[in-house]
Amino acid sequence: MPQYVYRAVDKNSRISSGVLIAESETVLERRMAALGLWLVEAKPQAIGKRANLKVNVTRRDLVDFFNGLATLVDAGVDIAESLNVLVNETVDAGFKQVLDDVRLNIQSGVSFFDAMSAHPEIFTAEICNLVRAGEHSGELVAACFDISAHLEWLDQLMGDVKQATMYPAMIATAVMGLVFLMFSFVVPQFSVIFDSLNIELPAITRVVVTIGAFCNSYWWAILLAIGGLFAALKFGPAYSPAMAYTMDVMKLRMPVFGPVNQLLVLSRFAHNMALMLKAGVPIIEAISLVSGVVANRVMQAALDSAQQAVTDGRRMSEALSDHDIVSPIVMRMIVVGEETGKLDSCLQKVSTRMDDEIPRRIKRLFGILEPMIILTLLGIVGMVAAAIFLPLFSLMSGIRG
Repeated sequence: MPQYVYRAVDKNSRISSGVLIAESETVLERRMAALGLWLVEAKPQAIGKRANLKVNVTRRDLVDFFNGLATLVDAGVDIAESLNVLVNETVDAGFKQVLDDVRLNIQSGVSFFDAMSAHPEIFTAEICNLVRAGEHSGELVAACFDISAHLEWLDQLMGDVKQATMYPAMIATAVMGLVFLMFSFVVPQFSVIFDSLNIELPAITRVVVTIGAFCNSYWWAILLAIGGLFAALKFGPAYSPAMAYTMDVMKLRMPVFGPVNQLLVLSRFAHNMALMLKAGVPIIEAISLVSGVVANRVMQAALDSAQQAVTDGRRMSEALSDHDIVSPIVMRMIVVGEETGKLDSCLQKVSTRMDDEIPRRIKRLFGILEPMIILTLLGIVGMVAAAIFLPLFSLMSGIRG
């Protein structure tokens, strides 16, 4: 449905602006008139794009928002009025405008799901699909509480990751800076000295000097290559589906990090699938919705085949068993859930187990990485030191002899 950026005036001559959804500009004008607003200007805009509006919303803000919304709706307050209350309590001007747009859209007859979907910079596909499931099943309050709980867990997880990675990241940055400095500036200086002495250099010194000469001559090319690689990895998947799929495969097969990535993908699948089924969404539709929020194309391919299997009258587990990304424990719980008719409960249990396991895995992972980075730093410094001092020791031994 089209989305319009509008400017309107109310009965007190106050100008308001925002984004509303309507079939046409005529319908938009009629809906706004019903809300006591007179349309001044309306421009079509692509869904999800916003103009000149800075929104600074954290996960904690979203947790508080969905908690507040669920509490108000559960108390019998309708969604539009609940949003009006939350708008008045919101500090960030951008988020306040977004919530006001959602409120106006709902008051004009647009569903809560469609109103939120117009703001993907705030409400992700995962959040919108859970709201959609709650609306369809009449369990919007439960869906909002589930969203809040999931975002709170995610916020705590990201906090743990940030805390665990801060020190290793600082060390890794120092290592890369030191290596670049040594090979680009320090080693070439000693290379000049060694050339003037006209002595036979050990193999390790020749290797280090060669690397240093290359870095000194082509440091700009190295920086460009690093920048180009970063840009390709960041923006390439958006333009190349094949590259995006390959990168998702590599994320799952990376040594050390691969198993953690697999846990994150499976946890997201199990958690969202359980919520969808508990909310009463048909399994075929639930698989389709979950496929859009697992954030991994390998898992999406597995879910696409599972959706086709269920459509053909077969079990979801039959299709998922052909894909290595689904771990044995998850597969076992899916089979048990299908046989007992309690698939949502089984998936919720496995999700809870993985949600507890993921933070422990991450802390253990970075606990291992920290000494490895330090040992790498010591190894590089030791290699360069040996390359510099071995010829000097050889020269001093020759002088003494």
